[in-house]
Amino acid sequence: MGTTLPNPNHYDAIVLGGGTMGTAAAWALGRRGLTSLILEQFQHVHAMGSHGGDTRVIRHAYAESPEYVPLVLRADQLWQELETESGQQVLIRCGGLELAAPGYDHARLARLSADEHGLPYEWLPASEAAARWPAFRIPDDWDALYTPSTGFLLTEPALRGMAEAAQRLGATLLEHTPATAWGSDNGSVWVETASGRYEAGALVITAGAWAGAMLADFGLPIHVRRKTLWWQEVDDVSRYQPDRFPVFIADSSAGEIYGFPIYGEPALKIANHAGGDVVDVETVDRQTRPGENRDCLELASHLIPGVRPAVHKSAVCLYTMTPDTDFIVDRDPRSTNVVFGAGFSGHGFKFAPAIGELLADMVASPTAAPIPRLSLSRFDLAPSTAAT
Repeated sequence: MGTTLPNPNHYDAIVLGGGTMGTAAAWALGRRGLTSLILEQFQHVHAMGSHGGDTRVIRHAYAESPEYVPLVLRADQLWQELETESGQQVLIRCGGLELAAPGYDHARLARLSADEHGLPYEWLPASEAAARWPAFRIPDDWDALYTPSTGFLLTEPALRGMAEAAQRLGATLLEHTPATAWGSDNGSVWVETASGRYEAGALVITAGAWAGAMLADFGLPIHVRRKTLWWQEVDDVSRYQPDRFPVFIADSSAGEIYGFPIYGEPALKIANHAGGDVVDVETVDRQTRPGENRDCLELASHLIPGVRPAVHKSAVCLYTMTPDTDFIVDRDPRSTNVVFGAGFSGHGFKFAPAIGELLADMVASPTAAPIPRLSLSRFDLAPSTAAT
């Protein structure tokens, strides 16, 4: 259990931002016997940031880089532990198809990651893939990689499960409590809110799309992109169930289109990982517009002909992008007791419990180093913004 502290406004750590990564960090801190206060500006589960949209893909054969594979394998293990602890399902395995048109390399890069780490997969002729999953019509010259470990996460049960686990271990969650300022001095940290000032031994900043503002002194090279998600009606709902239809990612001229089996809604969720308008998080248009799904429908017309133009529902979410699309998980160069995670670039959710562990490790040990690929030092930041 967490340590009981005499000052009700003092904790082992304050977590500034109670979304995906902040909730995971609080859970990880609790597993280390550390109390935390989570400050969330909205309600805990909400649609204002990056975790809305019901589901997220989890895949091990990582096209982005083989370096991510150990991290996602650890995250997968922790998601399973959360299921056992909470008694709630958060991960559904349905297999995954990574598809690529001629001249596009997503499927081959995923296979390279699988080869490097000895992950199971099948490299399939398009005809065999189409025969196995009849809802697809895959051109003969496309690459097709099948990975049986791929599936999808249920975002709301996952977030609620992590929060409940963290609270059992000493975390306090304050919703509707935005931070107005924070600082570090004399070996402690403080956060100001409209309801009061809170102090702790360490600070974890996981502000999502608001990271640019919360970490303004660092000059992080991040920006926010507006993304749209679509649930399209289909010709025969039974053909798109998790036991008959895998998660897919299709890399082509239409974009990097991904989709899910039908689950929870009587429609197929589909979206484009590429593109998106750069926006101000405070003024972003949170309504979808007719025609914004044309890239998804273009892909579906060639690859999944049973997808209909009719939209069942749609949503807007936000990607917080770095220039190289890798995450930033590091500590404040000026204060060893301030750590942060930012810039998850639209592919972070699956990693959440493992990212939480990285952040908690840096809180627990001031000498713990970040993963080099995810460190702040990879950017050429001016000394005035990163070290003063």
